[in-house]
Amino acid sequence: MDFKQSYQSYIRRKILFILLCIFGVFIAFGLSISVGASNIGFFDSFEYIINHLKGVTYQQFSDPWLDDIVVWDHRLPRTLYAIIAGATLGVAGAAMQSVMHNPLADAYTTGISSGAMFGVSVSVILGFDLIATSTVRDIGTVLNAFVFSLIPMVLMVMLSPKTRSNPSTLILVGVAVTYLFNAVNMFLMVTTDSDTMSSVYIWLVGSLANVSWNSFPLALGMTVFGTIVIMLLSNKLNILALEDSNAKTLGIKADNVRIICLVVISLMVATITCYVGIIGFVGMVAPHIVRSVIDADNKYLIPASAMFSALFLLCADVLARLISSNGSVPVGVVMSFLGAPIFLYLLIRRNSNIW
Repeated sequence: MDFKQSYQSYIRRKILFILLCIFGVFIAFGLSISVGASNIGFFDSFEYIINHLKGVTYQQFSDPWLDDIVVWDHRLPRTLYAIIAGATLGVAGAAMQSVMHNPLADAYTTGISSGAMFGVSVSVILGFDLIATSTVRDIGTVLNAFVFSLIPMVLMVMLSPKTRSNPSTLILVGVAVTYLFNAVNMFLMVTTDSDTMSSVYIWLVGSLANVSWNSFPLALGMTVFGTIVIMLLSNKLNILALEDSNAKTLGIKADNVRIICLVVISLMVATITCYVGIIGFVGMVAPHIVRSVIDADNKYLIPASAMFSALFLLCADVLARLISSNGSVPVGVVMSFLGAPIFLYLLIRRNSNIW
């Protein structure tokens, strides 16, 4: 096999993996809209969605009428949020791992998610928004989350020259910031009323149970925007994944690319955190697994990580609903059970040759 055939086979393997992930998302999508307190047939669920789009109506309080409400108003937005939240965290994790030269980096381990969560807590508990608004889940809360998510990013950028961009040190900075934000969040929770504390707690553990159509356009828009920006920078991220000196030799300003990526990632993660809370391990585990299958070319790694992370989170949410049909088990808890052992494995295999 000559070089050209070998390269074509190499590219086909990457594309095949992405297509398999998309197919897996489709299957998991069908399961997600079918599974719950009342199980609805796999194909019946799709039929209800198609009929709803066509404007088909059912006799009030009949079984099809109730099933239509369950699928369209509850399960479909939850499923779509699982897809865009997983994709956001996957893209963020893949980009951060290239930027920070560390396979353990993601929005969770670097403190960006915790910073965003603190911004949500300030809005919900203290009633303070950087932009005055009338509801919780709106642009004011997103802006709060975004601004506070920038704090870990700014610390990492400031400390990067002093630590000579040591990946382990930067991760430890993120862990320290995470503990700090979590402590302040807990303090705010114990000083507020029980209803507010309960709602903030759901955000802290990560849940898809309370999402709705109202906020979906904003969440989807931020995910698409951020993914496009990161994809446009994918070739530069490939160079940054090596050494900053290589980037400088090629005329790429590594610090500028790094800052743009981290700001975009913060905006994406802040938006998702406002609606589903903190969901850990997805952005760290999924890109690492994908990288072991299709290597580290960000041109393919980023879309593959988006699809695989969406599939990962969808499956975790389906499992959460199978464990408890009333939805009392948050998806963040399930992800912690699944992600923690893999995280420990990655720590043990830190010097693996797949990086």
